[in-house]
Amino acid sequence: MIDLRQLRALRAIADHGSVAAAARALGWSQPTVSHHLAGLGRATGAPVVESTAVGTSLTPAGRLWLPHAAAIVDRTDRALLEVAATLESARRTVRLGVFPTAAARLLPRLVAAFDEAGLVPAILEAELDVLVSALDRLELDAAVVYSTPGAPRHGVRRSRSGVTRAPLFTERFALVAPVGHPLAHAGEVRLAELAGERWVVGTLDDDPVDVAFRSAALQAGFDPLLGPRSDDYRVVVEYVAAGLGVAFVPELAVPDGRDDLAVVEVEGPALAREVELATAPTLAPELRELMVRALA
Repeated sequence: MIDLRQLRALRAIADHGSVAAAARALGWSQPTVSHHLAGLGRATGAPVVESTAVGTSLTPAGRLWLPHAAAIVDRTDRALLEVAATLESARRTVRLGVFPTAAARLLPRLVAAFDEAGLVPAILEAELDVLVSALDRLELDAAVVYSTPGAPRHGVRRSRSGVTRAPLFTERFALVAPVGHPLAHAGEVRLAELAGERWVVGTLDDDPVDVAFRSAALQAGFDPLLGPRSDDYRVVVEYVAAGLGVAFVPELAVPDGRDDLAVVEVEGPALAREVELATAPTLAPELRELMVRALA
């Protein structure tokens, strides 16, 4: 059976490079550190550290253990702090991630639901890859994420890391143009009619939204003419308002009350992405349901 002290000892060796330094950092004796390292080696079936002329280093088995040891120790330390803080304040902290374009529209209702339930939100606004990575490391309890445009919805899904995804809603992408552009008063248009337009797109060619848009444009018979590029939809909208191009923008990022922008209807299948609530396996089901109700 793995002992948490074995993992702490391994991490201390990786951080400090010797049994003596690891013992000082942990506040243990050197024999205690060596005892726990030997125990982890027996459980593993191979030594996890080796002595060298300059100190103690991890073996290949120890290096394989290290990321798991760090994650388990960090999660344990965070759990101890969270439980103590919750018992003291009677209010649990929920760590929630959200992608930036969804934050302004979704966070107020979610934070209100947390407040009513006696929960304290700790919010991380970040791009999708950061949120997914933080969830996998159990640094977040939940995150509002999205799937590739056009991906089908399949109800609640669980990943290999134990993260569960529950569908919230389909977010369409709106075509925005400067208010003085002929498109602004054209009614519904076909994508093929936009062949001569300059497009504001993301900075990366493999951005899933832009990949889906370019695929649709090629099917409509044209290769889009690219203009300014930005991964921040607030900047994209300002480029459009300045007359530097047109763009597909997610509905959550379309600003209200702008008299210098027009939203144009496009015929055919909508460019869209599926917004989901991803929750860590450590989150209680009733908290997941509370968030789904608040967001759906």
